[in-house]
Parts: sequence; structure tokens; C-alpha cells
Amino acid sequence: MTENEQKQQLSFAYVHAVAARAGLACDRPTVDDDSVDLVIGASGLVNGRSLIRSPRVELQLKATSQDILHEDHLAFPLPIKNYDDLRGETLVPRALVVLHLPADPRDWLEQSEDALIARRCAYWVSLQGLPEPRSRQTVTVRLPRTNLFTVENLQAIMDRLSRREPL
Repeated sequence: MTENEQKQQLSFAYVHAVAARAGLACDRPTVDDDSVDLVIGASGLVNGRSLIRSPRVELQLKATSQDILHEDHLAFPLPIKNYDDLRGETLVPRALVVLHLPADPRDWLEQSEDALIARRCAYWVSLQGLPEPRSRQTVTVRLPRTNLFTVENLQAIMDRLSRREPL
């Protein structure tokens, strides 16, 4: 497996672990031709007060070990196809999740009898409604550092979606 494939698999594992701890299900589409790598869904009512039952969010997962972390955001170069697929209006809301890994692959994961430690974290952002790209290759997307992909933030996302609020 190449280093890029390892990064991709670690991004799936990271998001799946966060979703599992949040009590949410993950489904992986058989084919990714629409920039959707993973679907996260709640079952039934969210916090007992949903306007809609069983909300879902579709995610495009990326991972990088490049030095793209800035003071208040992560600046990720996203291919135009993914940008266009994520910025359009869809029935199920979509978001980009980027796992930011250390530069040295030996630092990505540490394990012992007491712990399994994944270094660094993932960030998320919704691109819905963003403008047409100026470039035809990539668009640098800014993921706010406040948008950590955590159990609490994922639960808050699902709560908002269950009340028909935007991401």
C-alpha cells in the first residue's frame, strides 16, 4: 500500500472512530463518483426533538501530511471536481473532512497495551453555495481550526441537520 493509500485509510478510520463514539452509523458508498466517500447517519430522533428523523451527512475525506496549518485555518488544495461536487445544492448536506497528519509517517500512529494514539486531527467545512472556481485545477479551501472533527462537533452537526439548519 502506498503512503497516499495509507493516508486515505487513516482518514476513514479517524472519521469512523469519531462517528462510532458519537453513536452514529457510517456507510461507505460502493462507488465514489460524486465526491462522497462516507455517509454518516443518525437513527430516529436526535436528542428527542428532531424536526426530521434520521438525518444524514455525506463526507468527502482527504488526508495530508503537508505543512498547510495556519494560525486560524488549514489551507487545503482541493481538486476542482471535488470542489464543484461539494459546493452544489444537494438533498443530503455535504462536507469536506481533511485529516492533517504529521510529516513523518512513523508519527501517524502509536500503539501500546494502554493506548492507540493517532497524531493530529481532522477538520471539516461545508462548501455549499461557494462561488465558481477561478482555476480549473484546484481551489485552496480554508478549513477553520475551530471546525475540529470531534465527537461533540459531529453530534452538534447532526443536531443542526435534524432541525433543518444548514451546516
